[in-house]
Amino acid sequence: MKAVSHLNIVGLVGLLFTSVVYGSVGDELPEFQKCLRYCEVITCDKASEYPDLTPELYQNLMKDTALVQMFDKPPLNAHLTLLGWDCESNCDYQCQRIITLDRMEDNLEIHQFHGKWPFVRVFGIQELFSALFSIGNFIPNYRGYKLLKKQFDIQMRKSNYEFASLYFAYVLITISSMFAWFFSTIFHLKDTWNRERLDYFFAGLTVLTGFYAIIVRFFGLYKNEATLKRRLFGLVCIMMYVFHVVRLLHDWSYTYNMQANVIIGLVQNVLWVALAISQFKKVSNRKLQLAENLRNKEINWTLTPIALVLSVIFGMSFELFDFPPVFELIDAHAMWHFVTIWPQLYWYSYMVKDTQLLMERKYD
Repeated sequence: MKAVSHLNIVGLVGLLFTSVVYGSVGDELPEFQKCLRYCEVITCDKASEYPDLTPELYQNLMKDTALVQMFDKPPLNAHLTLLGWDCESNCDYQCQRIITLDRMEDNLEIHQFHGKWPFVRVFGIQELFSALFSIGNFIPNYRGYKLLKKQFDIQMRKSNYEFASLYFAYVLITISSMFAWFFSTIFHLKDTWNRERLDYFFAGLTVLTGFYAIIVRFFGLYKNEATLKRRLFGLVCIMMYVFHVVRLLHDWSYTYNMQANVIIGLVQNVLWVALAISQFKKVSNRKLQLAENLRNKEINWTLTPIALVLSVIFGMSFELFDFPPVFELIDAHAMWHFVTIWPQLYWYSYMVKDTQLLMERKYD
């Protein structure tokens, strides 16, 4: 007998039809809502929250051994508590799995719950591969931070404030990115409302610091004569970010957040591509054909931003063509995190090489 069929044994009519509003088709399935309420009553001591659950019905419910044994007995294991699971969220997870397995057995469509696929939990981790790939993204950003911070310190010791300013803009990207991937990891270990907000806030900050850096680089705001313009632009970016955070805290909107990040991200991607093409033309050997210049490693490195932008666009396609998790572990979002790892392995070394040529006046 399937697990969910046990939910029909006790007729808690009032309990079964208490309205709850969620954000995905799976949340609204009657069998999911029924399972969730049974679990909370049995394991979370929430009988008092359901007025229609009379003492007699409650006693009958607790006598149903098959139903009671469907759910984990409290208290939760220490590692679950450490990751942020509580009785209610654990019930939610268990019911997602119960309903999903039943639907798989009946060859029915798999639904998302709370905007996420019903992943198999591994060692208490809600989205194992998204968490692992988030860590994978943190590592190249940490390496990039050390590389760029070293260059920044060198220029500061030389009192070369122009290029120290450019390196500082790049260092900001690495710092915000490390925070973003740290909170992405925490969020995918176990999602909570506060973790989700931190994940979104720092992801937005990463987009904005990237926007600041390419504007400083592309329009030469790192130069001493542009110090005032750079500071004013930095102030504008800070104000934009404060507005963004306040706007979300006041009225959380996934649509607005996506639109804001797409617009800023699109502008910076266009500028990085334009910069790459411009610098490629400047260092190309005009005596050679285009194909020969493209094969020349001393020249084609200037096109690195184009390759990275295309990689990011490719990664985003996973988000557009979502699919149920393979092996109930890897979904499109996890793959998106995976394909963003390798571009960052080259991104920061490109910045250093580009800046070095600027300092040598090889191009400008």
